[in-house]
Amino acid sequence: MNGSDTGSDTGSVYWEVAPAEPHPFARCRWEQRVDERVDGYVQRVLPDACADVIVSVDGSAVVVGAATEPVLPWLRGGERLRGLRIRPAMIGVVLGLPAYELRDLQVPLGEVFPAAEAGRIADAVRRGRPWPSAVARRPEDRRAEYAVRRLMGTGARVAGIAEEAGLSERQLRRLILARTGLEPRTLRRVARLQRFLALSDRAGTLPGPERSLAGLAAAAGYADQAHLSREVRALAGLTPSGLLAERRASGGGAAPAR
Repeated sequence: MNGSDTGSDTGSVYWEVAPAEPHPFARCRWEQRVDERVDGYVQRVLPDACADVIVSVDGSAVVVGAATEPVLPWLRGGERLRGLRIRPAMIGVVLGLPAYELRDLQVPLGEVFPAAEAGRIADAVRRGRPWPSAVARRPEDRRAEYAVRRLMGTGARVAGIAEEAGLSERQLRRLILARTGLEPRTLRRVARLQRFLALSDRAGTLPGPERSLAGLAAAAGYADQAHLSREVRALAGLTPSGLLAERRASGGGAAPAR
């Protein structure tokens, strides 16, 4: 398995483990623990186009849909969360509903699945076991997978992606909304933000000019540094430099619990 973790003296430790082999819908499993000696911990959660099933130490379980803005949940001291992160193109399939119905929402798992199934899913996520549902064996829609992958890449236009997938632009929009919960344009904005963060995490390995905000903006697919600043403020709630400073102070790297 591939894993990553973050930790510091801020009172919270987070780590994630990616599947050793390609999984039908899971991007990773993750866990976050807050030191019981602290009064609480505020976590900045950034849009990443994924959804999460999150189970708390007390057994409560929620589903968090794809986000279009930053969220700042307060986690109490001693909190322990375990989660399973669902890939963008599979959100609607896994949850059995149009993914846009959960956009920017957190709802109890029992409101998405029947009580018995919700209990089995929560137990599986808590124990790190396979998802107890036939959804893991459903065939993937290759058009949706292809379109999401292209939209989250760089350079391609929506019209061109629709043509490549054999769809009209309207059909592509409906498909992406139902699968991911996000508009194609929003999906691309979130993907740029995540590229910027990934590039900034390894900025020390880049040539000097490429380490600057202007260089990172260009590499991530922004028109210029001003475009980067506008987008990061909208999606993260901070300036680019402020966001990077916060990530360094908290241990950097891996995406936090959603």
